[in-house]
Amino acid sequence: MRKQTLALAVCAAMTCSAGFAAGTSTPQSLLIEQGYYWQGKEHPERAAEAWTKLLNLVPEQPDALYGLGLIDLQQKRLPGAQNYLARLQAIKPLPRQALQLEQDIALAPDDKQQLLEKARELSDAGERDKAVAAYRELLDGRQPQGLIAREYYNTLGFATGGWPEARVGLERLRTERPDDSILDLFLALHLARNPDSRPEGIRALARLSHNPDIGGNADETWRFALVWLGPPSRDQVSLFQQYLQAHPDDTEIRALMDKGIAQGRTGNGWQRDPHVARGLKALDEGDLKTAEQEFQARLKDKPSDFDALGGMGILRQQQKRLDEAERYLVQATQTPGGAQWSKALEDVRYWVLLDKANEAQRSGRQVQARDLIGQAIAKNPQEPAGLTALAGLQSQAGQYDAAEAGYRQVLAKNPNYPDALSGLIGVLSREGKSDEALQLIDALSPAEQTRLAPSIRIRSLRAIQVAKGAERRGDLAGAQKAYKEALADDPKNPWTRFALARVYLRSGQAQVARDLIDELLKQQPDQPDALYTSTLLSAELGEWTKAQSTLSRIPAAKRSSDMNEMDRDIKLHIQTEIAVDVARRGQRQEAWALLSRCEPMTLGKPERVAVLASAFADAGNPDQAVSMMRALLEKSPSTPDLQLLYAGVLLKAGEDTEVSEILRQLQGKPMSETASKRYDDLVFLYRVKQADELREKDDLVAAFDMLSPALKQRPNDSLAVASLARMYAASGNTEKAQELYAPLIKADPSNARLQLGLADIALQGRDFSLAESSVKKALELEPAVPQTLTASARIYRGMGKTGEAGKLLRKAIEIENSQRIETAVVAAPVDPTAPANPFVGLPGQRRKSTMLASASLIPPPVDAPATGAVTGAGNSDPQALPMPVGRKSYAASSFDGNVMPSGDPYARETTPRADVSPAQQALNDILQDRSGYAVQGLSVRNNNSEKGLGKLTDIETPFEIGMPVGYNSAMMALQITPVSLYSGSPSNFAQARFGASGLDSVGSQKDSGVGIAVAYRDKDQGIKADAGMSPIGFIYSTPVGGVSVSRPFEGSPDYSYGVSVSRRAVTDSQTSFAGSRDPRTGDKWGGVTANGVRGELSYDDQSFGAYGYTSAHKLLGNNVDSNNRFELGSGVYWYLRNAPDSTLTLGVSGSALTYTDNQDFYTYGHGGYFSPQKFFALGVPVSWSQRTDRFTYRVKGSLGVQYIGQDSADIFPGHSELNARANAAGLNGYDSDSKTGIGYSFNAAGEYKFGSNFFLGGSVGVDNASDYKQYVGAMYLRYTFEDMTGPMNLPVSPFGSPYTN
Repeated sequence: MRKQTLALAVCAAMTCSAGFAAGTSTPQSLLIEQGYYWQGKEHPERAAEAWTKLLNLVPEQPDALYGLGLIDLQQKRLPGAQNYLARLQAIKPLPRQALQLEQDIALAPDDKQQLLEKARELSDAGERDKAVAAYRELLDGRQPQGLIAREYYNTLGFATGGWPEARVGLERLRTERPDDSILDLFLALHLARNPDSRPEGIRALARLSHNPDIGGNADETWRFALVWLGPPSRDQVSLFQQYLQAHPDDTEIRALMDKGIAQGRTGNGWQRDPHVARGLKALDEGDLKTAEQEFQARLKDKPSDFDALGGMGILRQQQKRLDEAERYLVQATQTPGGAQWSKALEDVRYWVLLDKANEAQRSGRQVQARDLIGQAIAKNPQEPAGLTALAGLQSQAGQYDAAEAGYRQVLAKNPNYPDALSGLIGVLSREGKSDEALQLIDALSPAEQTRLAPSIRIRSLRAIQVAKGAERRGDLAGAQKAYKEALADDPKNPWTRFALARVYLRSGQAQVARDLIDELLKQQPDQPDALYTSTLLSAELGEWTKAQSTLSRIPAAKRSSDMNEMDRDIKLHIQTEIAVDVARRGQRQEAWALLSRCEPMTLGKPERVAVLASAFADAGNPDQAVSMMRALLEKSPSTPDLQLLYAGVLLKAGEDTEVSEILRQLQGKPMSETASKRYDDLVFLYRVKQADELREKDDLVAAFDMLSPALKQRPNDSLAVASLARMYAASGNTEKAQELYAPLIKADPSNARLQLGLADIALQGRDFSLAESSVKKALELEPAVPQTLTASARIYRGMGKTGEAGKLLRKAIEIENSQRIETAVVAAPVDPTAPANPFVGLPGQRRKSTMLASASLIPPPVDAPATGAVTGAGNSDPQALPMPVGRKSYAASSFDGNVMPSGDPYARETTPRADVSPAQQALNDILQDRSGYAVQGLSVRNNNSEKGLGKLTDIETPFEIGMPVGYNSAMMALQITPVSLYSGSPSNFAQARFGASGLDSVGSQKDSGVGIAVAYRDKDQGIKADAGMSPIGFIYSTPVGGVSVSRPFEGSPDYSYGVSVSRRAVTDSQTSFAGSRDPRTGDKWGGVTANGVRGELSYDDQSFGAYGYTSAHKLLGNNVDSNNRFELGSGVYWYLRNAPDSTLTLGVSGSALTYTDNQDFYTYGHGGYFSPQKFFALGVPVSWSQRTDRFTYRVKGSLGVQYIGQDSADIFPGHSELNARANAAGLNGYDSDSKTGIGYSFNAAGEYKFGSNFFLGGSVGVDNASDYKQYVGAMYLRYTFEDMTGPMNLPVSPFGSPYTN
């Protein structure tokens, strides 16, 4: 409905003007914005979600009730809309939304909509009286609301006698809708149309002519109104002058104005009567406008009037237009009789020098500034402003001792001189002497305080010193309270706001900090210091692009030297961020080259050198980072500030031991305000990092103790709270972890990393619904950030949604490629005095807390030996700190504390490739498992058994085509396998041991067929399944297939289990595989399948592994007795090498196998497969795997001893009536047999990649695991439908026939 859309617009405008005018992006205001946004986009379900959340925060919130009521109305649910209306009407005082929804409901019927359209058509046709009548019939006595009211009152203003009521209505609407520019235009137009209010209307149109939305219409109407006005009276000339300033070439309007002026001069109208006395009187009274008019009038008549010139000089001085003041006073003094203005001239020249000095200082020309200040002091050494300016210059240069002495010198001669007093207090604060500054303030008596200039806000100044003292003590709550008191006394001071905003930041309340700064910026959008503090806040938040945008709004002429320095800092940060992003995309060398080119931007400034060094660490070059800082230390005097900059880079570079030493050396030493804050920040980051490393070592008790001082210091900081949440998640308490994240997200709902951190926690707790919703929120916040897309893909993959993960990774890679270059409050979880460690006594954890919880202690890093001061007596102490775990890089991205890496739990642990972005690596992993493919193979298997019986040459040409299915890691494949078997012809004696027995020839034994199967695999879930037929065309073809599950145990990825159920063809011989036929009698038998289950358990921690398995199968065939098989085996192995591109393992394995019956023969009733009653094997397996960019191979073998024991067997099991034939042929039975010997096996496989889609592979092998030697060889060609740019598989997994044992 058109009406509902208009009603929605009015409420959106109402919300923007009322809810956002103060610039507060609270969770409530953000939800209001989202609700109206989605309703405007015609997404009622998304809007309803926002409104519902808003009602959960603020029950009976008018915008939410109105929005939900409007949705019900749009969707024809009138009772629901009326219910929301009743709730709105119950609110006192009655909100406008109630009246708006009441009108919407009343106008919803079709007949009302038709009447509304009729009223609009009449109005558009100029029949205003009839249109008003239609509107009144429509409204039925109700006061119109929103846009309906706007169009009604506009129409009424044109109707006969309607203007008075229309004016009242439009002015009412204007108070409700202050940002509605169209409404302003309507009201101004009507004011200008009516003679009594025409000047008011003209002034309104003049203001609206600058509005970008309606300026054209307003400007055109402005001119018409002046024409309607006619020749102006004396009070109306200014209306024409304002227009002509904007349109100086409009001769018609100028002629009209000149006509009015002329008429005024000849009659009793407007005229000028210049008089110096009146100008001076106005100047004394502070009426600068009147004074200037009087002086200029006199100068027009007599340009050489020295008093008028002198008066203009003083006036311009008071207006701070000193250059003009100097010119007027020079003219005055050079005019005969004007010598009396000489003193005023010298005074102005003094201030001109200080003004130029201030400009030079702001522009960074410090030498020139000092010279100009010196000239001013020489001109008037008694004036305190010059000496105070010199002290200010020294303070800015960091010469605090000289500045302090200068301020004290001024105050000695001019007690309580405002600028000197405030300057001295500021210097004391920056020197870390806030207590002394506080004493200075408190020493002022009430009488002395009252005599201070208004520029000195004494209560604010005192509160600021209290706040700074609290900050130094780590009392952020006290600092926050004191800064609020200061701000209450001086609400427009941007620097007090910024100091409070920084405390909010340190307390983890980033959004509150931003709201505080933006509030002043909305009030003073062009004030340089307001813009600069907003820039500084963006810098604190790492939002460098936003910082650059804000700083660019300060005109160059109004920038201080600090602002210009910040501009250079911002440019350096932006360049280093670009370089770090390049490194994250895998282009490390290019990134390092970019960073090297940034070195001239540092200009040797230590802070900038530290920024560049940190970027080198983030870009994967920590050695260069540390080298840069050490070079800086060698050529600069060592100060706490410089040492802390060095330590910050060391922390990023993973040199935690040296960081710990520096922090201990500086502990308790006097520092500047900046150094003190930097020290506190560094200790905080250090503790969070060490706590995370202890958690990774599963020492949760020590981890909590390490973190607790940081939590106590900053209980709401997302870094510390997220670290604690990860501890709870590691302990299995994911509910508590999620609970900790909730207020973080509430306080900073636009933080995508927090959303991803919560998703990770939810993923660990198997709460996939929460994980997915959190990921979606992160993607809404940062839809085009590759790191966010990559992290989201990892979480989707952890949920099994591999297809969705692949989409996100492709998008991330697309963005990366487009950017590629060439060459709310969380309560502290610890008691303030005695932290309670929640992990003490948990399974596998310490029984007591450690001493790490001491806030006064700078603990040694996890990767350094524990000191006696912390651990007590030696390493036998159960409370000792953990021993070193080795150097570990800890880049800046790790400090966000919000995204916990967890990776693919089923993937082999490898080191990421430095030349490939994380997104590309993750996509490569997915494509390895999910890319469609087609593969054609050839395999040959041969053994040295007896011809015509056990000997077998098996030639297979398997073909397989696979495609991904669904959105997870599942694949479906079609397998077609032509098989040709050849056994040869039995010898004369062997013919008696074939079929029904006899001495007649049975000829050559061979068979062929084509197997077909459908297979399913889901790697992430560890599921495999297949179903098909053994080769069709064989004597016997039978259904075969199986299902298996192989997964790690939840929460213990080093442990895994596997279970399978299967029916498989037994391929030992032609008889067991295809079946045999005796041409002498026509008897057929064989075609054996093994039907059963297998289970296994294994452990692998990438340095050592162990496994054990067992299986039970029933073997069934055609005209063959059934048989039972049981198997048991186990083994251990060690990684002698386990690198990303090569592995070497050595192990010991053992197995035992038993069959109920011996069916290792080929007469009728036997299965023709190896089936010992006792089989034992003990071996030493060795495996070596290696890969390069395009080739991967594996060589493995085993050597050991084996024992085979076989019982005697009937000639024709179950068919004794055939014994006579065997006896006649000289066969009387099968004797038992046993042997002990060497068992061995050898296999080699490799695969080579051509281009990005073709892979050629092969394998060869030999073994004597049965009672014969077997040789195998295979090769294959595989084509993948996706470009495979990732590393080759390690170990290689060669393609083979589905009938390969």
